[in-house]
Amino acid sequence: MADANDMMAAYAEGAVEYAGQLKKELDYSEKSILLVEEICTLLYNAIPRNFFQKLIRKAPSEETIIHMSKMLGGYIGEVMIKHYGGNWDIEDFMNQGNTVLVNIGELKTFPVSKVYKRLKNGPEDNVHYYYQVMTKELTQSS
Repeated sequence: MADANDMMAAYAEGAVEYAGQLKKELDYSEKSILLVEEICTLLYNAIPRNFFQKLIRKAPSEETIIHMSKMLGGYIGEVMIKHYGGNWDIEDFMNQGNTVLVNIGELKTFPVSKVYKRLKNGPEDNVHYYYQVMTKELTQSS
């Protein structure tokens, strides 16, 4: 079985390929997180929310939302690791099952879960802002 680092690096590469289909270039730079937020906005806006929208188009399956969360969250985590070090890990989260996270020193961060919330809740869970908050903590603690 591949470890979490290999698995999430592969998901991140999937995000790069997906972004390319949308004519967006993810290059593992910190500023590319803005493009991830744009992609999240596109995906969120494509989800039908009211009765009439649901009549016109089908919502993506839960499996699709989870897959997109792993890809885009994997990408965000890989950018963090590239710029600040650290690694992916899998932990049992509050006895609710395994979750994937990034460990950087004392900081534990959950980019996959954050992207999932972004796709479900909308702009209030902005992933660019999340990245800025996480990396501010890292630069202050070093």
